[in-house]
Amino acid sequence: MGPLKITQTSTMTMKTMADSPGETRSRNTGFLELTPRSAYYILAGFLALLLIAFSALDYVAPSGRHLSTIAGVDKANYFNTTHSLLFDHDFNLTNEYTRIRPEDPQWTGIRPETGLPGSPWGIGYSILEIPFLAVGTMVDAAAGNPADGYAQFARFFYAIGNVFFGGFGLMALFTLLHRASTSWGVESGKAVRYSLFITFAIFFGSNVGYYTFSQIAHAATFWFSCMFVAHWWNIRFTNTLRSWFVLGLLGGFLSICRWQDVVYIGGPFLFDLAGKEWLKNPIPWLRARSLYCVGVLLCWIPQMIQWKVIYGKYLTIPQGGGIFYFPPAFMLHVLLSSRNGWFVWTPLILVGVTGVAFALRKHAREFFPWIVVAVLELAVIGSMNVWHGMDSFSARYMLSATPLVALGLAALLCESPKLVARSVVALAIPCCIFALLFAAQFRLDLIPKNETLTAKEIFGDKLHLLQVRRQKQTAVRATNLIQEGKATDAIQMLERVETMGEDRDVLRALTDAYKASGRTADAEDAEARLKRLLDKRL
Repeated sequence: MGPLKITQTSTMTMKTMADSPGETRSRNTGFLELTPRSAYYILAGFLALLLIAFSALDYVAPSGRHLSTIAGVDKANYFNTTHSLLFDHDFNLTNEYTRIRPEDPQWTGIRPETGLPGSPWGIGYSILEIPFLAVGTMVDAAAGNPADGYAQFARFFYAIGNVFFGGFGLMALFTLLHRASTSWGVESGKAVRYSLFITFAIFFGSNVGYYTFSQIAHAATFWFSCMFVAHWWNIRFTNTLRSWFVLGLLGGFLSICRWQDVVYIGGPFLFDLAGKEWLKNPIPWLRARSLYCVGVLLCWIPQMIQWKVIYGKYLTIPQGGGIFYFPPAFMLHVLLSSRNGWFVWTPLILVGVTGVAFALRKHAREFFPWIVVAVLELAVIGSMNVWHGMDSFSARYMLSATPLVALGLAALLCESPKLVARSVVALAIPCCIFALLFAAQFRLDLIPKNETLTAKEIFGDKLHLLQVRRQKQTAVRATNLIQEGKATDAIQMLERVETMGEDRDVLRALTDAYKASGRTADAEDAEARLKRLLDKRL
């Protein structure tokens, strides 16, 4: 029988996740119904579509950049670490940095302790990418390309690793949401529909979709954070040794993908402390939680070895102590700034956070640990001088807290009145469209990536993307003409597109063109208009 079932009889039994608590039976209403299995088929098909989309976009190279290009700072270091582990079996990135050098040498320079280049990023993501780089290298060898890990297919297969991680994360998120929904008493068919809707809403309405197509660690942390919370939800009232050891492995690996996620490790203990079950059977509880800690520590062994080899210490802050400032002064910036603010760039997150507050009435014990975890992550990020993530789409450092947001959305759909639930669905759709248009602006360089934005750039420009793209391209061409000594031609081009609306790049280029042509008064006027525009930044 195929994954989608059209029921004909009056009742039928649908099996939910075999190990899900709160398993319920679904009553047939004669409509097209989804089962958990068919939902996984849908998500697997969506993963296939993502792979096709990635391949197409990589070929088209929007804004002149292939998606599989390895450049910048973070991307270069993650790739180089994977390459060194696969080919050299060590942590010395000296030869890798001769081929792909990170653009900012601040954290990757030679360490005086060991004489090796620095590598201040979590090692977990690089470990996950090893099989993909290996497969790509084998394809290069078969195609007659150099089998050195740098050729065309090696880079491409490395890049699509993130697409798999994002797709696996969606499946893990669906598992979490379905388990939570059924444990709240929602019948399985409805729980499947709600969970699948929220899963897709999270992909399109948060920054999960964007970082599924970007070669840094966030798709991996999304995957592991969803697996961690989903597995915990299933075993939270048990003391099964194997299950808690697996949970430790999931939490440990999550925390070596991005170290700030180490706060996840404490979540299960917060839940236990809020109840009394562990007091009734302290020995089984202690054994299970001890194995949980062992699983975490096992995952940290490769990270500590890398630090010892490069920095001369098993425990260290590779970026140096100057990266943190206490008390955390930037927590509200992370949420509300027009420069990558989590709520501003992806407003679906705010809807989910509202759902978290709503869920506290009935499910305070389940939600409380992850609220604490999310607040601690926010405090860590808010204490950093790079809280914005630099070239970042939305608050990428907060992406690991996505499971909590999704649970908040689930609570709104599952336990609020029908009118509220329908309103949430109706609100989620424009939020997803808004985030998708923001992602297009960001990927196509239609907004500055390291500055605060104006209201026009956040809202108005989304309705005129082709027009804004023309203005940006004209500003680039005009700048080239100015450098070639053709300022008059540049002015003519810029004055034509200026009538489409104020744009910071057009005004900058126009100021330079007027200066180059000796039109001082016009240059001063253009510069004044640029200042007034920048003063409107939020």
